[in-house]
Amino acid sequence: MPHRLCGAALCCLLAFGAVKAQSPFISYAERAEFALAAFGGLDMGLYGYANPALLSYVEGLEQGVAWSDSNSTQSWGLFTAMPRLGFGMINGRRDREYRAGLSSGDRNFSLGVGMGWGSVRHVVLGGIWRPGPRLSVGGTFTSTLADANREGAVDLSLRPWGDERLTLYADYARTDETEFWSTGAVVGLGQGLALTGRFLSDRALSVGLRIGLGVADFQAQARNRTFQTYAARFGAQRGNLFRPRARYLSVELSGPVQHRRYAFFDDSQSLLELIALLERAHRDPAIKGLAINASGLRISPALGWELREKLRQIRAGGQRVVVYIDRVDISGYHWVSAADHLVLDPAGAIGLQGYVAGHTYFKDALDKLGIGFDEWRLFPYKSATEVYVRRNMSEGERDQLTTLLDDWYALARSDISVARSLAPEHFDRLVEDTALFLPQEALDAGLVDRLGRWNEIDRTVENHAVVAANSYTRPADQRWGQRKRIAIVYALGVCAMDTGMGARRLVGEIASACADADAVVLRVDSPGGDVLPSALVADAVLQCRERKPVIVSQGYLAASGGYMISLPGDAIVTAPNTITGSIGVIAGWAYNIGLKEKLGLSTSRVQVGRHADLPFGMTLPLLGLRLPDRTLTEDESARMEHTIRSLYEDFVARVASSRHIAPDSVEVVAQGRVWSGQRAVQLGLADQIGGLEAAIALAKEKIGLSADETVELLERPRPKLFSSALFRPRLLGLAAQPTPELDYLQFRLQHNGLPLLLVPANHVPSPVGLYGEKTYE
Repeated sequence: MPHRLCGAALCCLLAFGAVKAQSPFISYAERAEFALAAFGGLDMGLYGYANPALLSYVEGLEQGVAWSDSNSTQSWGLFTAMPRLGFGMINGRRDREYRAGLSSGDRNFSLGVGMGWGSVRHVVLGGIWRPGPRLSVGGTFTSTLADANREGAVDLSLRPWGDERLTLYADYARTDETEFWSTGAVVGLGQGLALTGRFLSDRALSVGLRIGLGVADFQAQARNRTFQTYAARFGAQRGNLFRPRARYLSVELSGPVQHRRYAFFDDSQSLLELIALLERAHRDPAIKGLAINASGLRISPALGWELREKLRQIRAGGQRVVVYIDRVDISGYHWVSAADHLVLDPAGAIGLQGYVAGHTYFKDALDKLGIGFDEWRLFPYKSATEVYVRRNMSEGERDQLTTLLDDWYALARSDISVARSLAPEHFDRLVEDTALFLPQEALDAGLVDRLGRWNEIDRTVENHAVVAANSYTRPADQRWGQRKRIAIVYALGVCAMDTGMGARRLVGEIASACADADAVVLRVDSPGGDVLPSALVADAVLQCRERKPVIVSQGYLAASGGYMISLPGDAIVTAPNTITGSIGVIAGWAYNIGLKEKLGLSTSRVQVGRHADLPFGMTLPLLGLRLPDRTLTEDESARMEHTIRSLYEDFVARVASSRHIAPDSVEVVAQGRVWSGQRAVQLGLADQIGGLEAAIALAKEKIGLSADETVELLERPRPKLFSSALFRPRLLGLAAQPTPELDYLQFRLQHNGLPLLLVPANHVPSPVGLYGEKTYE
């Protein structure tokens, strides 16, 4: 909301008449006795009790208690809050009062409403405006429901340096019969310690002290020797006066790590949450190191590389990394090799067999079934349909897969050799001569540092305390104002209109993210697919780029249509083992050559138009997919070839324009060929090597922030609450598991005869799948 409107809305809260009699609810002055400063100047104003708009600043469950030892009476209060919702009670001098409040807005401008009851029912309207880290303006209007008893209040706070070192404030409250004002300062003396001074309208002087202990605070203040008040808070992590003893953070990675996860009933971890957790530990001086349980971890090679880079960064900062493994292959060992100390289970194993890629070919099977398949393969490396028309691998496919695996092996060889202090030639011998290492063999070869179980990890962490990740609370953000926003938009799965990445919805998500955020990071993990959704998403990204910076982060797979939607970004950040490129178009046509007759089915038709019968055919039982009765005529085939060449020329033109490469030079790296991320950077198809964190850092740079500055991350689309698979029927307790090959065949038949921007099924990793991660069901 524009600042001018925000200020006007806040002033409206105060533009009311005052009471005609003594306030029947607990007054602002009495509430202020429990606070060290003006309600908008320090913390969250009794957790929304005084100003419900401040509930927008609550980040987790918070609880507080306060009491006064006045000579004549004893007052106390209890308060609790969670994001945007709060409840509290005050036992005052005359009455006991309860209030519930809620808020709406952001950290820049928020409005709140509260309902109170006690001796009389009343309503509280509040607002808080913090246009930046230096200024806070708050206001409340309180009125009874039965009569005209009202109270207005406003507070103004300034932080000259934009942080908690010094806060100056003043507040004012008024009814017809009473006035209250105060002014003062809060001086931060480092982590967890603050001194306050306050001069009040009755010429009293209040002096206070707050001591922070991390998840708890304790405070006391004295007012002119008249009375003292005390308070305690329990909740989010804040400053700690006492440096906590060094400890290790325990991270359980037993399960899938992917881009998204359901809110409930999901044992997976999202990459973004995991990287944020590790970064928080990296910045925490109390964290001596990490203890990671990688048993049963399922992660794609590119995401594993991103995790490896984060561990390498943590080690470079002086923290120790301990990883426990039981069974890993070369991809798994590649990322865990970044650890200082590797612990292998005594019954585990390490497989360094290398890398392999290949296909299952269906030509003879389709012939026996009575299914014909024609392909229009105009480019030697565009191999998406060769499994249906060949019995073995084509030369183009063999060439590009060999180069891809060579790049993967070179990356693993280099990283592992450096991490484990091995000569590269020695690593080659380990792969060629042994391949599978039993525990003692792995220890003798220098691949691990110790044999042991996860429950014995205490021996490895030097007897330091260990804190579990789910108990490691995130520090509260005590900065005023709304931080810059970066939206992370996920384009996962096949390029299709309503399945996979869901282009129909994704286009709207990109536009919404572009409007809400200061910069956008497009995370692509897609094998490509249909031309139409690919072009729609690419154009949506281009439109966003005209308004905001857009950085593309490529995951494991960003090929063909996945590469097309990457092109409009300001920069393409790719992992070295990403599969990308595949600039090309291909089409295939499946049709009946006997299956219909074998199944005892027949078809009959009428038509208007010479080509109208082309898609007509039988509907496959159970699958619900149509298999046409005939293939294309020579004229139709020529038209198909013309369409493919036209779409290819458009694709090449997009690459040339976006990457600033001459079209003839694009042809050299196109022809449908896939490339590793490492080669893509060398060839000019991508800009730099990095993961999602590097893309976010680049987006920060584009909006004028340093890489270590905190921003608010918006994830789009929002994942669902839980999986629909929870309600699917199962046979003998077992649920059918989708495979890339079956998903691929289904997609091919659904898009029969359409030119596609697609790579073969074997390029699609099972953790993501052709139709995206499970959060996109």
